[in-house]
Amino acid sequence: MNNIIKRMHVLFLILFIGSLIGCASNPDTAGKVENDPFESINREIFAFNDTVDEYFIGPIARGYRDILPDPIRTSIRNFLLNLNTPLSVINSTLQGDFERGLSGIARFTINSTVGLLGLIDVADYLGLDPISEDTGQTFGVWGIGSGPYLVIPILGPSSTRDLLGKVGDYVIDPVGLYLIREDKEHFLIATKTLQAIDTRVQLDAVIEGSRKNALDPYAIIRTMYLQRRARQIANEDSKLLFFDNNIMEETSIFDTEINGEE
Repeated sequence: MNNIIKRMHVLFLILFIGSLIGCASNPDTAGKVENDPFESINREIFAFNDTVDEYFIGPIARGYRDILPDPIRTSIRNFLLNLNTPLSVINSTLQGDFERGLSGIARFTINSTVGLLGLIDVADYLGLDPISEDTGQTFGVWGIGSGPYLVIPILGPSSTRDLLGKVGDYVIDPVGLYLIREDKEHFLIATKTLQAIDTRVQLDAVIEGSRKNALDPYAIIRTMYLQRRARQIANEDSKLLFFDNNIMEETSIFDTEINGEE
């Protein structure tokens, strides 16, 4: 009970800070105007992250991709997506999107049972589209602006709103709360690490392309991040980061921008 009360206090603090961000930024321009008052330090952190990625995280991700066959990686990705679904359901409901929330409940129920804990995306065959909603998106739907752009050590691109959203995800994620209550934090850490590696695999073309072709990789990544978050908040980004075809879409945008094409 004490842990629940502490988490509620944290959540209320997040909402209060988020409301202050909302007063200081215009939600209509979130994701369109690149609000980057901390650009100098952001670039330093970006350079640090890029070095860590080039010599440590990137090789691990490519090794993971090369060692595991596509069907196994797809099953792992499905499993991770299924673990995130309860949090997405909560956020869809908080956003007032009850249809997507009910769809998420149906997906989680079907994939957790018939789909063998989500390893097989049976719900997709039944026409139930995957959902991916986080607390940062919920804040955006509530009208809270993105606030200043931030680059977080190791974690990468974010904003003040999305950083608060990550804390909010930790507070309300039912799967995470269950694992912590059952003293299975090691499993939670393992799944989050695996998800980070899988995400890095999907972003490989974008990251490597920015290194090789972009005059200013920092600016390109910033623009792509903010635009994609704006689309996610507006539910205009129907494809999820969990799927390779979405990365192909992002890569096409990246190629267009660095080549200066219309």
